[in-house]
Amino acid sequence: MSKRPGDGENLAHAVTNAFVWLFALIAVAMFRLVDATLDLRIFGYEHLGALLQRGRPVLVVVWHGKGLLPVFFLQGLPLVVYSSQPRQGRMPALSRYVRALTLAALQHLGYRVLDAAKFSSESRGVIRFLQHLEGGRGGVIAADGPGGPVFHAKPGAAYVAKRTGVALVPVGAAMRDVIALDSWDRFEIPRAFTKAAITIGAPIEVPEEIDDAGLEALSRNLEEVLNDLTARAEVEAFARPVETAPPLELASR
Repeated sequence: MSKRPGDGENLAHAVTNAFVWLFALIAVAMFRLVDATLDLRIFGYEHLGALLQRGRPVLVVVWHGKGLLPVFFLQGLPLVVYSSQPRQGRMPALSRYVRALTLAALQHLGYRVLDAAKFSSESRGVIRFLQHLEGGRGGVIAADGPGGPVFHAKPGAAYVAKRTGVALVPVGAAMRDVIALDSWDRFEIPRAFTKAAITIGAPIEVPEEIDDAGLEALSRNLEEVLNDLTARAEVEAFARPVETAPPLELASR
């Protein structure tokens, strides 16, 4: 029986996908072990909790390089992650595998992942993301993604909130001891037993009638809020315990 053209490529593709899926599962399991050792403190959860209790769809906004901690903390919530078309880095093959591994890991964590590479165009992927949010599901977005510059908010989050009516929930994060990857965002992976903090800000509402100038101003405000939340998280993560003086002993007469 002769093989059809492309059978070898299809098999190689299937094997690669299976390997990525398995490796992502192992990576998630390993990080769960690390996560269990973290001295993690959460601030401002009441902002997010109030919205969830009301059934209000939210769009969680993070910085790209500091998104790992919030993503693990928020797992289990009905959130959609949209991944833009892949960008070619200095090592294209490695970038593709890292991207595939990241998306598979998000799925293992329970997130609904929309991969723009599987749509005929970027705009179709965005439309699908908007439909999920309009249908009552929440989402996660990196304000400075997918390619930076780091810590500078792009207008995407504000635009999505305007179109769908979701509330923007800015989330800052910091960890004391990390492994920072050699990437544009210096993506952070925590070391075991380190201190960490997540700071959740008050929701930001985006009026449906807001114009382009208003969206730009709102994006600048979102950038300031995210940087402030990140700074507050860093204060908590890097704070040293206060050493108390030993009790004074009464001198004997």
